[in-house]
Order: sequence, then structure tokens, then C-alpha cells
Amino acid sequence: ESLKAREMELRKYIVNRAFPNKHEGTNTLELGGGYELKAGVKFNYKLADNDTVEKGLSKIASMGNRGAFIAERLVSWHPNFLVTEYRNLQELAEEGSQEAKAILQEVNSFLTITDAAPTLEIREPKGKKK
Repeated sequence: ESLKAREMELRKYIVNRAFPNKHEGTNTLELGGGYELKAGVKFNYKLADNDTVEKGLSKIASMGNRGAFIAERLVSWHPNFLVTEYRNLQELAEEGSQEAKAILQEVNSFLTITDAAPTLEIREPKGKKK
């Protein structure tokens, strides 16, 4: 168990060091000689308790024309967080949408994002099989 914990600690360290601006999905770093370091980066999306989430969604529903529609799609009631809708909001906010910015601010009151376990892979250059 201690070795497993240490391996995870080192894996996270390598990913954070090699990819300071990591994004969710596959991140690739050229190592030279055709070798690549590939890191599969994932995040855990965890909602707060149901009351907090419901209050936040009610506020979102009252924001703008699309608020109710977004609030309805943002969380499914298992509850599961729908990352696709969250990413759409992030894109709209980056494009300057004040409504999306306000909604994201409210979402942040009931959502915690943490790093999930990354994966690492070093690939041998193509054509160098022995």
C-alpha cells in the first residue's frame, strides 16, 4: 500500500512538472529521439450536498433567458455532474457572456474540482522495433 501511494505521488508530480498547463484529456510532451511522454489527465467533479445544489440551480434558473434550461441540464439527479454542459458554459464565459460568467460563479458554490489519478506512458519511436 505504501509503494502504491508513493507511485501515485510520483505520477502526479511528473504530470504536474511535465505539463504545468495540463488540460483534461491526453497531454503529450516530445522527449527527443521520437520518444513521447503521454499523460492522461482526468478531474473529479464532486457536487455539494443536495440542498446546496438545489439552491444554486434555483438561482441559475432565474438568471436570463436560458437559465432554467441550463439549470435543468447541468445536474442529473443521481446526482451526476454533466461535464459537457459545464464546458459549454466555460466556452461562453470565455467568449464574454456575462450570463455564463454569473452561472459559473454560482456553480462554483456547489462544485469542487480535484485532480483524478493521471496516467503516464512513454512511447517508443515508430520504426524502432527490435
